[in-house]
Amino acid sequence: MPSTTHSFGDVEYWDNRFTKEEQFDWLADFALLESWLKKAIAESSGHDDSPQILHIGCGSSALSTQLKKLVVSPRQIYNVDYSSVVIERNRQREVELLGPSSATEPSHWSTLDLLSASQILDFGSSGDRYDVIIDKSTSDAITCAEDVTIELPYQIGNICAAQFTSSTTIETVFPPDILAVHLAYLANPGCQWIVLSYSSSRFSHWSDEDNIEGLPHPRELWTIARHEKIEQPPNPEDTVHRPPVMHHLYVLRRTDLQLWRTV
Repeated sequence: MPSTTHSFGDVEYWDNRFTKEEQFDWLADFALLESWLKKAIAESSGHDDSPQILHIGCGSSALSTQLKKLVVSPRQIYNVDYSSVVIERNRQREVELLGPSSATEPSHWSTLDLLSASQILDFGSSGDRYDVIIDKSTSDAITCAEDVTIELPYQIGNICAAQFTSSTTIETVFPPDILAVHLAYLANPGCQWIVLSYSSSRFSHWSDEDNIEGLPHPRELWTIARHEKIEQPPNPEDTVHRPPVMHHLYVLRRTDLQLWRTV
């Protein structure tokens, strides 16, 4: 019999899940992240009165709504997800909550495959670039996806196709590395990528990986400015003693290396 099991890399899994799931926050709630997000947005506000915020893998999290407390206008917030089911539902709910007579414009909502170069290029074609990227376990989910098969030179890079010294080749790449390149393409220099992860070594492989000709290496695009363990506050209603739950918060900062559409 064919397998009916879907991985986190399958859009069918997420569409089915969001058809049934009303609201769920991975790893931690807003209270645990609020101070970090405030700091990143405040630092970005120093050079831009309206820093643009990209919330990747927004899903059914309450964070999309809670972020509005940290910005001047909801239009600064761009929520994206792999699943059109949850994006359309969230968009409609926000409009309903604002009401027909509201003068407040809603946030942005877009369906986006973060591992698709063509979709990233289309999404970035308006020229909008982001100052803060929020990633609440989306990198964790993408790590569980199948490796990405790409053609080199890659569509997004820092060399022209004519400079590529080899003939066109096919390469299989670890999904988080493709994610890092795609987010770098969408990010302003100095952009902060705030990552909440269950993993203590989410980006440690970058230091050991060899460069692939025709594909920018993530360590050229992002520096890990901070990595801290964060303890999840215990549930006050839980009467059973449990060991503390630790998450890992990473702050990555975009370098000045420019990327563009290469082919």
